[in-house]
Amino acid sequence: MIDLQLQAQLQKRKNPYGSSRVDHPFQTHNDADNVFSKEFHRIQSTLKDIKQDINHQSKGVVVVGKPGFGKTHLMMRLANSRLRTNRVLFIRQPNNPDAVIYHIYSRILESLIKSIPKINYTQLEYLIANSCANIFQEIIVENPHLYVKKTSKKDREILTEVENGNYLKLLTYLSSDTKARRELWEHIENRVYLWWVTNYSRAGYGPEILKGIIKFCGYKSIDYRCIIREWLAMNEVPAKYLDKVRISSWSQSINQEEVSLEALKIFGYLSLLDEPLIIVFDQLEGLGREYNQNLLYSFGEAIKEIFTHVPNSLIIFNLFPDRWEQLQEEFDDSIIDRISQCQVFLEKPSEEQLKAILNEKLKSINISIEQIFTPEEIQIILNRNSVRGIINSASDFYNYKIHSIPLPEYLNLETSNTINSQSNSHLQSLSSEIKQIKEVVLKIAEKLDIESNIASNLETKVEQNGETSIVDNSTQSNGDQMITDYLNQQYSELEENYHESQVITSSDDRGKLEKIFASLKTIKPDIQLDSLGLDNQKKIPDHLVIQIGDIGYAISFLYDSGNAFCARMNNWNELVVKNSHLNFYIYRDDRIYQVSGEKSLAVLDKFKQFSNAEYMVLKKDERIVFELVYQMIVDIQNQDLEVKLDEALSVVLTRYSHHSLLKTAHKIIGNIQT
Repeated sequence: MIDLQLQAQLQKRKNPYGSSRVDHPFQTHNDADNVFSKEFHRIQSTLKDIKQDINHQSKGVVVVGKPGFGKTHLMMRLANSRLRTNRVLFIRQPNNPDAVIYHIYSRILESLIKSIPKINYTQLEYLIANSCANIFQEIIVENPHLYVKKTSKKDREILTEVENGNYLKLLTYLSSDTKARRELWEHIENRVYLWWVTNYSRAGYGPEILKGIIKFCGYKSIDYRCIIREWLAMNEVPAKYLDKVRISSWSQSINQEEVSLEALKIFGYLSLLDEPLIIVFDQLEGLGREYNQNLLYSFGEAIKEIFTHVPNSLIIFNLFPDRWEQLQEEFDDSIIDRISQCQVFLEKPSEEQLKAILNEKLKSINISIEQIFTPEEIQIILNRNSVRGIINSASDFYNYKIHSIPLPEYLNLETSNTINSQSNSHLQSLSSEIKQIKEVVLKIAEKLDIESNIASNLETKVEQNGETSIVDNSTQSNGDQMITDYLNQQYSELEENYHESQVITSSDDRGKLEKIFASLKTIKPDIQLDSLGLDNQKKIPDHLVIQIGDIGYAISFLYDSGNAFCARMNNWNELVVKNSHLNFYIYRDDRIYQVSGEKSLAVLDKFKQFSNAEYMVLKKDERIVFELVYQMIVDIQNQDLEVKLDEALSVVLTRYSHHSLLKTAHKIIGNIQT
C-alpha cells in the first residue's frame, strides 16, 4: 500500500509520466543522459569532424531505431547541448513531390526564426550576428584591400562593439527602429552584400535573399518581421507592405525549388563564419508508403542536391529499421554513401538504464520508483518493448495508484497473470507444506485415535482460497478514449502555438490535404485523387481533386496577393467553367494578408458567383483542426500513437463534422459509417 500522506500530496501534482514522447528537438523533457551516451558522442564527434575539415564538407548520420526507442529524444539532447553554438534545424516529412526542396527550405526558415530557450534572440539572429562580426573583421581588419579603399566611422563603430567576441551586442546595439540605428544597420546590409558579391556572385537570387535575411534581423517590429518572413517564404506580399521594408516583389516566373536551393546555400556559406548547421530529418515513415513512391524519389534527389551545394552541415536522418532497409534498396549508392557516413543504431536500454529513465521523470516530485511501485509492478512496466511503452505503462500504474483510475486492459491482464503466477507458486509451496503436516498428523492420530480428516479439510480450504484469488479481468478498454485524450492534448498544444511565428505555404497545405485523403483510401479504396491543368502551363492555385463515383471536389489553397493572386484566380475561374461537374473551393489562411485591391476583389467576386464554388477563410479553430488531423495521421504512421488508423479517422471526422475543410471528407466518411 502506498503511503496515504504521500498519495494525498501526489494527487495535487501532475503525472510525471504523462508525457512520453518528444515531438521535436526544441521541446524540453527529463533526460537520463547515461542512456545512449555512446551514440550521442558519436554524433557529436561527426559534428566536430565537419568543423575541423578544411573543406567543411557536409556529412550524413543515419539514426536507426524502432518506434519509441528515443530517436527524437536524442535529437532534443543534441539541441539542448548545441543551441547556443550551432543552429539546429528540424524538418518533418515533405508531402509534395514537386516542392521537396521548397519544403525543406520553409521548415529550415521556420526553425531559424524560433527563439532560443531562455534567450530573447532567434537562431537566425545568432547566425547573422556571428557571421556579420566575422565579415567586418575580414573586410576592415584582415583584407581591406579586397573590399574597401577606406574604412568609415561606422565601420570602426561596429568593430568596437564586437571586438571582445560579444557578437550578440551587435543586435542589442543596432536592432532598433530609430533613424540613426536604421542607418547603421543599412550599413551592415551594404557591407555584407559587398562581401557576398566579392566572394561569390552578383548573379542569381543569392544577393536578394541575403539582403532579406539581414533585414529580418534589423527590425524589432513584429509587423515588419512578418512582412519579411512572408517574403522569404516566397509568398506574395502586397507592394504597400514591401515598400515599408524596402524589398521588391518576387517575379511571378520564379522557380521556388531553384530559389530555395539558393537560400540553403546561403545558410551554409554563412555557417562557415559561425558553426556547422545541424539539420534533422524526422517523421519520415510515410515516405515508404506505396502511394508516396514519387515523393520518395523526389526526396532522394533533393537530398543529393543539398549534400552537393550546402556546405558545413551535419545532416541527420531518423529512421525505422525497415525504412532504412527500404532506402538502401530504393536509393542509388551516391545518395546512401552520403547520408550514412555515420550510422547509429539504438537498441533497447538495459534494465538499470530503464530504471534511471523512470527515476529521472520522478525527480520533479523527489521520490523514486520503489516508493510508488511494487517490484512486481516495476517488472511489468519494464517488460514493454519500447522506452515510450515503458513510460506509458508507468503512467497508467501511476494513475491507478494515485488517482484510482482503472488500469487499461493489457496491463490488467499482465497484472492478473503475474498475481496468478505468484499465487500458484505460493499454493504449490503451501500444498507441499500441508502434505508434510498431514503425514505428521496422521502418525499422531494413529497413536491418539483422532479422526484423520482434519488435515484433508485444511488442504481443501487452501485449494478453495487459491481459486478465489484470481483478479477480475472483466474491465474492457476503451480505444476511443486513447484517441480522445490524444486529440485534447494536441489541440491544446496547437492552440498554444497558434500565434507563434510560422511559415505557412499553400504547397504545404495542399500536401497535408492529400495525406489526409490518401489515408481515407485505406477505408474507402474507391477515392480517386487527381489535379487539374490548363493549356500553356498557366499557373493555377495549389489544389487537390477528390473524386468518388460521380461526386468530385476541387480544393485549392491560394495565399498570393496582387498580380499573382489575380492571375491564378482568373485561371481557376476558367477551370470552374470547364469542369461544371466538380465542386470548387478556395481556402485562405486567416493570418495571410487578406485579399484587397479592385482587380483582386473583382476576380474573387466572379468566383463566388458560380453555383458550384465557395470561398473560405481558415480561421483559428479550423486551422488547428486541420493541423490536428494531419498530425494524428503522421503520428499513427510513425507509431507515436498506437491506435488503428480507421478508428482514429472515424472519431475525428465525427467529432469535427462541423469543420468546413473536413466537410468533404465527412461526406465521404458518411458512406463508410453507414
